[in-house]
Amino acid sequence: MSITCLKGGRVIDPVNGVNNIQDVYFQKETIITKPRNIDTELITTIDVRGKIIFPGLVDLRFHLKNITGGQTENILSGTQAAAAGGYSSVLLMPDISPKPDNPGTIQFIQDRIIKHACVKVLLCGNLTKDGKGEQLAPLGSLQETGVIAITDCPKTSQNNQIFSKGVEYASMFGLLVLDLPRDMSLSGNGSAHDGPLALKMGLGGYPRIAEELYVQRAISIAQSIDTKIHLTSISSKGSVELIKSAKDKGIKISADVTANHLYFNENCITGFNPNFKMSPPIREEIDRVSLINALLEGTIDCVSTAHNPFQEHEKNVEYDLSPAGVVGFETTLSSCYQTLKEHKKFCWTKLIKAMSSNPSKILEIDTGSLSIGTPADVAVFDPNIEWEYEARNSFSQATNSPFEKHLFQGKIIQTFVNGKIAFDLK
Repeated sequence: MSITCLKGGRVIDPVNGVNNIQDVYFQKETIITKPRNIDTELITTIDVRGKIIFPGLVDLRFHLKNITGGQTENILSGTQAAAAGGYSSVLLMPDISPKPDNPGTIQFIQDRIIKHACVKVLLCGNLTKDGKGEQLAPLGSLQETGVIAITDCPKTSQNNQIFSKGVEYASMFGLLVLDLPRDMSLSGNGSAHDGPLALKMGLGGYPRIAEELYVQRAISIAQSIDTKIHLTSISSKGSVELIKSAKDKGIKISADVTANHLYFNENCITGFNPNFKMSPPIREEIDRVSLINALLEGTIDCVSTAHNPFQEHEKNVEYDLSPAGVVGFETTLSSCYQTLKEHKKFCWTKLIKAMSSNPSKILEIDTGSLSIGTPADVAVFDPNIEWEYEARNSFSQATNSPFEKHLFQGKIIQTFVNGKIAFDLK
């Protein structure tokens, strides 16, 4: 059987402490050591000199409205976009039709994934029935069908008893709980960060405290039950401080931030472009700086895409009426690199740890490293390519990106999933 050799690239593997020039070999679906006494004709060599090689990226927040797709984003187009961004594994949120809150629906979704996906799609089931936050879903049955985590993202139960019991039951079945912290009583009409700019623009405010109250809720429950909870899409300086304090106490909290919240501040919405509307909203510069520092210092564990496609007629309406959400698979790594590369604390090891190793560890899956015997999920990044993002030329069926016509330095050129090419720029 043919062996593939990625030759001469700079390999970044945080799990094994690797950051140097070396070759990577894989055979069939698995990373292997350099073979000895083998016919060189059996080795397919790919010259990756000047490129950066790292484990395939892992995303913790991928939305898809309808599992069958039609003319909208579907499993095929969504995972093609993921592969183009260097992702080999993505966690599918449960806000899809049909709702993954029972074993029969889970099996239907899994069948579609097997048939159409070009990267690994991991399933996140609903914490509550229909994601309404009022009655717990059958968590044990969901776990038996292959669900590895549960959430009601992009919502969260406003009933503290239901949420607390859900976390407790999930821990009994070894299921990770993801939560997008938001108090709806304080932010139900919020379209933008609650501050002078939103007031000037006539937009409803979504204050920091609406997030921070539910960050503290998750911390308190995780401490009380002694179980882990993952907080997704953290956006405020106050949330960072709460998470840091909890981690210092040994509470089992982890968190991610989106590339958008690292790159933009609230000034991006002044043109009322709905492609900058997301949940949670982009906040002030003080929040952005805090999020960047928290990521580089390890308080925030991961970067997520929050890839959330909408059709153009849904998204391109008045700002306050537009649904919250943007696409991000194809721009997340490049935008993170552009945001962080000049920071004095930046290094590639930290970035790949946040985008591959840490999310793999949080999900407890066997990816996120280039260890011998692990799946050959590998991404190749060329830091010298200059390119412009255009939604019409992307793999996604959706066009709701805040990075339209944006120039980037550095791009994924190849992604391997289980040793097979999932994306090739050529």
